[in-house]
Amino acid sequence: MSQLFLRYKPILISALLVSPVAIGGIYGSRQYEEFKREKEEKSNMISKDLESNKIDIFNYVNEFKALTRDQQLSRLNKINKVYENQKLNEQEKQEELIELDLVVIGGGATGTGVALDAQSRGMKVALFEKYDFSSGTSSKSTKLIHGGIRYLESAIMNLDYSELALVKEALRERSNLLNNAPHLSRPLPIVIPAYSYIDIPKFWIGCKLYDLFYPFHDIPQSHLQSKEQTYKEFPFLRPGLLSSVVYFDGQHNDARMNVAIALTAAQQGALTLNYTEVIDFIKDDNSSTTTTTNNKENSKIKGVIVRDRLTGKKYSVPCKAVVNATGPYSDSIRKLDNPNTSPIVSASSGVHIMLPGNLIPSDKGFLNPKTKDGRVLFILPFEGKTLVGTTDDPSPIIENPQPLEKDVEFILESIKEYSNPNVNLDKSQVLACWSGIRPLVKQTGVDKTSQINRSHSIRESSSGLVTIVGGKWTTYRSMAQDTVDVVASNNEIFTPRGCITSTLPLIGGEKYFNSLNQYLVKNFNLPEDIAEHLAHSYGDQAPFVAKLANENGSNKRLVEGYPYIEAEVVYGIKKEYACTAEDIIGRRTRLSFLDHDKAEVALPKIIDIMAPLLKWDKNRKDEEFKKSKDYLKTMTSK
Repeated sequence: MSQLFLRYKPILISALLVSPVAIGGIYGSRQYEEFKREKEEKSNMISKDLESNKIDIFNYVNEFKALTRDQQLSRLNKINKVYENQKLNEQEKQEELIELDLVVIGGGATGTGVALDAQSRGMKVALFEKYDFSSGTSSKSTKLIHGGIRYLESAIMNLDYSELALVKEALRERSNLLNNAPHLSRPLPIVIPAYSYIDIPKFWIGCKLYDLFYPFHDIPQSHLQSKEQTYKEFPFLRPGLLSSVVYFDGQHNDARMNVAIALTAAQQGALTLNYTEVIDFIKDDNSSTTTTTNNKENSKIKGVIVRDRLTGKKYSVPCKAVVNATGPYSDSIRKLDNPNTSPIVSASSGVHIMLPGNLIPSDKGFLNPKTKDGRVLFILPFEGKTLVGTTDDPSPIIENPQPLEKDVEFILESIKEYSNPNVNLDKSQVLACWSGIRPLVKQTGVDKTSQINRSHSIRESSSGLVTIVGGKWTTYRSMAQDTVDVVASNNEIFTPRGCITSTLPLIGGEKYFNSLNQYLVKNFNLPEDIAEHLAHSYGDQAPFVAKLANENGSNKRLVEGYPYIEAEVVYGIKKEYACTAEDIIGRRTRLSFLDHDKAEVALPKIIDIMAPLLKWDKNRKDEEFKKSKDYLKTMTSK
């Protein structure tokens, strides 16, 4: 009896904890229905006002306006000239000189989040990204914004309060993302299948606890679902299912979300630049790191030296503080500051594959709660396809990692664990695959990266370099807030305001309404799939993209079978800092993630559209095609 009790102790304890939640779940569901009804009523009211011409869409929506990349470079050039005591031209004399409080290195979710947080508080901020915004890990996630239901299980089983705190933090941040960027995110029901009688209460109690730690009502409550309904929705499942539990998390378009954060920072006034690499630090002895001798290792950082990777030009950029938010590459920046520093990053690879969209419903995901090696596997709808992942293995820190064949096979085999014999899955059905590198914080005594806590850590070197590592996509905003708090405090930087990003809408989210796609169909004569794509990718800026498409005849598809149109290439260059064809197929659209082959087909057309706008000659176009093909190789396995 005692052994039986010990075996089911976590379930019994959880049952006691969850009893009031189960009762309160009815109330929570009613609260959600009210929340949903209010949003629908607001959306319908806006639609009626637009249809009756009470309001004009271009007056109702504020068009995104921020400096172009060339204009940002002009600001940077003036900073450099003043620092180098060079003569200013007449135009530069008229322009405001920015005396920077903060330089942020890294344009992923965390780096752009830090830049947005600091700039919106009133700091003067510059952000430099070596490649494109979201070109690394931030575009290669599972596309979930979630508390981490498996972390909750770990917290309960191990009585780990820190893990529990991480879940609560992530759930709070999930709400912020859903509210601040409603066009790029959505609640997503996820089904957990139960094939044994003990699984039913175990999964149900776990999901109810997950509900308990989320005090908001913008996502429905978890619930049981019959096996009949589950088989209807997921016909690929093997026989023997008893029931399933449906819980809710959030899903987002990660790369577009990252770009939106960067653009919002630029709109707030940040000097935001992609393809600009930090190559050195300026120290308070007026030397750079590369010329600093050993007895000057503790000199304070007073700025950075950057190089525009598109032109090769270098700039000196003085500032009061520097944040290193380069994710997996954090240690390389730390070594640039101090070659003797010890590494703090434990890199983990996460491989995902994309399959055709007929495997699961378009509005519901699936969770394999335990693969053969003890991990979880998500099967999720994404942009009309089926996204499956992920792996969690130690990884070398390299740029543009390519998925290994064995990881792709592992994912396919993990799907087959729950599939009926009639389902044939093999590598030929994989449309694209990718590998992202998680920048986990090194933990002593932990061998498996899957066991490393996903909390973040902020470190400051003796020279003043602040490094933020760890964390997860969902908590990017709170990570940024913590980082800016440290920077402001340690450098005595006065900010007129406190942190406002928990309620600050991202570009496209402020005036977005649910029926925007229908408005685009009626008023811009767009096919339904294109209208839906524009509404969900650009939010309240979609009418400006649609207007551009109609004005210059760029409403044609980039490639057959996908809703991406030519106008998005033009808009990406003019408004979203796109500089290469890779930026377009990988992060302004998601074509390379959805379908490797179709992305390759679209390349010539995309490059032809970009060439006159960016003044590319034939040689430059050929070079761009080659670089883009090299990038696409990383979207296949080796």
